[in-house]
Amino acid sequence: MQFGFIISLIFAILVAVFAIQNSGIVAISFLFAKFNISQALVILISAALGAVIVMLLGFIKQIKLKLKIKEQSKKIKSLEEENKLFNNKIEEFKNSLDEKKIDSLEENKIDINE
Repeated sequence: MQFGFIISLIFAILVAVFAIQNSGIVAISFLFAKFNISQALVILISAALGAVIVMLLGFIKQIKLKLKIKEQSKKIKSLEEENKLFNNKIEEFKNSLDEKKIDSLEENKIDINE
């Protein structure tokens, strides 16, 4: 996190230096409007808008990831419950087999004694 902040700070300083060095007045046309404005102001506004757009895209990505994590957590919980159910059925089946083996052995024991 700190590394990203340092890089962002260095980039902001470079943009500010660039804007100050290019501070002449320029004519800007946008849609139906025309402006005479400092080139430095245009550069700083463009950089700020770019930063805001990147920030918004980052927030959207974080929201999508949080929703995905929530969905995956629900799926994991469901699969864990299903796994527990199947393990219980396996144990019941094993116990049933053990009882059948014991019954079978007891029947064979009786046949041997007769």
